[in-house]
Amino acid sequence: MGYLVKMPKLGMEMSEGTVVEWLFEEGDSVEADEPIAEIESEKTSAEIEAREDGVLRQILLAEGETCEPGDPIGIVAGPDEDISDLEAAVEGGEPTPEAEPTAEPTGEAEPEETTAEESGDAADSAADVKATPRARKRAEELGVDLVGIEGTGPSGAVSADDVEAAAEAATERQAEADEEPVESAAGTAGLTVSEERTFGQMRQTIANRLGESYREAVHVTEHRHADAEALLSAADVADAELEVDVSIPDILLVALSAALEEHPEFNATFEEDTHRLYEEHNVGIAVDVEQGLLTPVLRDVGSLSLDEIAKRRREITTRVLEGDYDMSDLQGGTFTVTNLGMFGVEQFDPIINPPQIAILGVNAIDEQPVRGDDGVTFRRQLPLSLSFDHRVVDGADAARFLGTLVEHLEEPWPLLPDAVSAAADVAASDEEVELPERTVTTHLREDLSGWIEAGSFEWEFDVTEKFGGSGGPTPVDYYLGALSSCLASSIGIQADIRDVELSELSVEAEATPEEGSVESLAAQVTIDGDADDETLERLVENGERTCHVAELLREDVPLELDWERP
Repeated sequence: MGYLVKMPKLGMEMSEGTVVEWLFEEGDSVEADEPIAEIESEKTSAEIEAREDGVLRQILLAEGETCEPGDPIGIVAGPDEDISDLEAAVEGGEPTPEAEPTAEPTGEAEPEETTAEESGDAADSAADVKATPRARKRAEELGVDLVGIEGTGPSGAVSADDVEAAAEAATERQAEADEEPVESAAGTAGLTVSEERTFGQMRQTIANRLGESYREAVHVTEHRHADAEALLSAADVADAELEVDVSIPDILLVALSAALEEHPEFNATFEEDTHRLYEEHNVGIAVDVEQGLLTPVLRDVGSLSLDEIAKRRREITTRVLEGDYDMSDLQGGTFTVTNLGMFGVEQFDPIINPPQIAILGVNAIDEQPVRGDDGVTFRRQLPLSLSFDHRVVDGADAARFLGTLVEHLEEPWPLLPDAVSAAADVAASDEEVELPERTVTTHLREDLSGWIEAGSFEWEFDVTEKFGGSGGPTPVDYYLGALSSCLASSIGIQADIRDVELSELSVEAEATPEEGSVESLAAQVTIDGDADDETLERLVENGERTCHVAELLREDVPLELDWERP
């Protein structure tokens, strides 16, 4: 028995879907459970399978056209089966009582024909015009009458493109009647267009959702810094003690869950004038993919151990980056975290992911001067940006939430596994090491060699043989070491932030000429890991941009940086 092929609903948040490709043509036979079309929704893609054996009698929605979930996009029936009831259901009318049997399809369905006498007054009604569901929706949006539009869609139906063309033609006719040329509102007439980019379904949905969020939610953003020294130490100790790779985002998620536990009004949604608070901390983690920004959800963070958080966060991030995810991975979030620190961003105002009421922006860690009992020292700071819906919570509520989060980030040890805290206590009980804190002292001997003291550390240096040196490292060698080590560390940090596991990383730095004043520098990066070339190149570029030693180079001493896989 024939049936309508309908646009499925891929998740609660899906509002419309697009036919990417029909895998069969009209008139082709299809078998039950066989994929017949590929579709794309706001955040994922899928295949539509045939429900029963039959023939694809009609394609109602052309490739590239969009409709709402539940709208018919095709008809599958037997080769000689009467499909007038199905056609009437598509048009929204009643089935024809005495329908003629449908002829054997030839692969190209013929459009329905009626004489002027048969159509009568019905021809003047848009309801009787054969049109796709998307076309009717566009006609309503643009105020276009379907009557009189020649259809170019499947089986001669009016398509959305036909409606838009009719609207454009009407606009041109009006402009000619008014004898006024239609000019660009942006004043771009006469400019040369280098490229035109149309939005894909995912990018369009992101734009619509963020626009809706910004228009409806009363966005307010508060900013605050957290001392990151303990956070960084905790990540290092946990990574060494646990059997999984642990990084800063994992410790941050532990601290965030603890803050949400104390301020549950932020672990919530706001819909239909109702503020809903949730027990589970389902944290969305913004991931940058080619089509835009996706937020896979790490579920029930509060019930997970640190090693479980680290493992699951990496798994879900990897699936999204590789495109191996489904709608269930993107649904059910109660709070979102977005990190632009990897790009060196110091502060931004993130937009709330509706219907959630808050989103935390994580910025780039930077060293800042801090006044203490021993004078001014430099400590690493983590800037945070919290955007919230002021309709639901107040500024003072957000300030208290940020205060709690900062407290947990600056003292994370009580939130971590006992093994991690114990290892940190053992390390703290050892002889205290004095850090250089960017202050060094150099001592010179009579033979022009010497040594450098930096906190509890010291190392030797020498001059070149030309000046009587014995061939040890020179100050220029140490500078090259500082440059290459800074580049390597910065690239490693970028890889850690993006969850890229590196199997090899080395940096060879060279100064030219071999003696005398340095005129140019070159650095060769050898890098390999579980990422494609584009990702590795981005790691190298971001590493160079965030390398503090590279920033010290004068404009007249260029640095040539290149990279390769081993």
